[in-house]
Amino acid sequence: MKPTRIPIVTILGHVDHGKTTLLDYIRGANVVDSEAGGITQRVSVFTVDVKDGHKVTFIDTPGHEAFDLMRSRGGSIADIVLLIVAADDGVMPQTEESIEIIKNSNAKPIVVINKVDLPGIDIEKIKRDVTNKGIFVEGMGGQVPVVQISAKTGQNVDMLLETISLVAQVEGLIERPDLPNGLVGKAFVLESVKDKNKGKVSTVIMTHGELSRGMWLGYVSKGKTYSEKVKGLISENDENLELLAEGMGGKILGLSELMELGSEIFVTTEKKERKIEAVIAQENLENIEESNAVDLAALFGQAVKEEEKTLKVVVKASSEGSLEALRKTLSKVDEDGYKVEIVQDGLGDITQKDLEMAEVTKSIILGFEVKIEKGVADLAIKKRILIKTYDLVYKLVEEISDAIVALSSPQESEEEIGSATVKAIFTLSNGTTVIGCQVASGVVKKGGKAYIVRGDDIIGEGKIESLRHEKETINEAKKGVECGVIVSNKIEAIVGDTLYCYKVIK
Repeated sequence: MKPTRIPIVTILGHVDHGKTTLLDYIRGANVVDSEAGGITQRVSVFTVDVKDGHKVTFIDTPGHEAFDLMRSRGGSIADIVLLIVAADDGVMPQTEESIEIIKNSNAKPIVVINKVDLPGIDIEKIKRDVTNKGIFVEGMGGQVPVVQISAKTGQNVDMLLETISLVAQVEGLIERPDLPNGLVGKAFVLESVKDKNKGKVSTVIMTHGELSRGMWLGYVSKGKTYSEKVKGLISENDENLELLAEGMGGKILGLSELMELGSEIFVTTEKKERKIEAVIAQENLENIEESNAVDLAALFGQAVKEEEKTLKVVVKASSEGSLEALRKTLSKVDEDGYKVEIVQDGLGDITQKDLEMAEVTKSIILGFEVKIEKGVADLAIKKRILIKTYDLVYKLVEEISDAIVALSSPQESEEEIGSATVKAIFTLSNGTTVIGCQVASGVVKKGGKAYIVRGDDIIGEGKIESLRHEKETINEAKKGVECGVIVSNKIEAIVGDTLYCYKVIK
């Protein structure tokens, strides 16, 4: 499937794993030395030529915790996401955060293992760890491409560019809805700044159509709709541009107001204020509906602290009778010690004050037979605060109960603690297979999770049910010790395979 527009690629990963260094090499710049602490502080976007006349647009987004919202924003508009993992560090906290963003995105992932020029690295362990976190890579039972590079030396960067182009052509790009009648383009705002020389400047990426000087923009700033003529377009290197094609990014100059981060702008060939207002109103309605469809547990699981075991809510109702009924019903919700805490309740429509309370207390807002005041829904979307309104009490209680059940479910992760080489295979009289091993590193523990790996492939997995050494039952075997392992699932292991032992953390 040949791309009908320029693919958009964003890049995610842990601090100092080489994201910006890679992009510096690709574009032949040297930005990393000018960034504070070597960490990306701002958004940049650029388009490069790759093999056979194809082009690719890259978005470089900040890579530390202060910019997690912007990182999610970059991931949400990308066709392809590069997950950068440093070979010397492996999977780190922000790698895991990036993986969650990728798993909740429609973008096609490519795992890029950087710094492979360093000594003492374990590429296979990184592949296993990434797979265990939910990105199933090639050679580990999945199809996500893995490219091993050195961003510092440029090793295999050309292979990475070819892989990006191949993924775009074979798997295709994210399908986008058609533009409403009367529009010739739509763009996404990545960053807005006030420059002392250039004035108000917004960095955008074209998601639909095109934008050129002389066209008209429609956008919202501080709740007000603006329609303005495009006075200037420049690249990130301050070169003048005549046109931004679909999939390209650039900076818009000469705006009267700063465009809001994460907002969309709409392009017309002539001034059409009413058309722009109608399109924005429809977009807002769709955003509200999408926000109201968000899984409660997924959105607020992080806000619920384990030690508190509460889901905090602000409740608004149309009458005192309804409010009292909700108080009683919600107070009875209890799942494995998790409960609902009403931090504030009252009568009437949902207002900005309710939103402020929810933001401070990290709550969701529940409304029964009430409306949402004008402007509040838009603000809630920007602040990532969920507002849910209902006309039926049972529906409200049902959704909240489902969220509580999900929040109370134990979350598991895995940590590698040891590996062993398969030396022999035995079959007991009852048909049970015993895998004879010698521990090569770390420790193999009874009750741990075992993966049997042959080359790059995971042959099978299961819980270590029995561990023996010289006919004695043991709880663990350390480096150098020979042991017999019985795994819960039947695995066709052979001599030469590797057994990896993981500790399951709940």
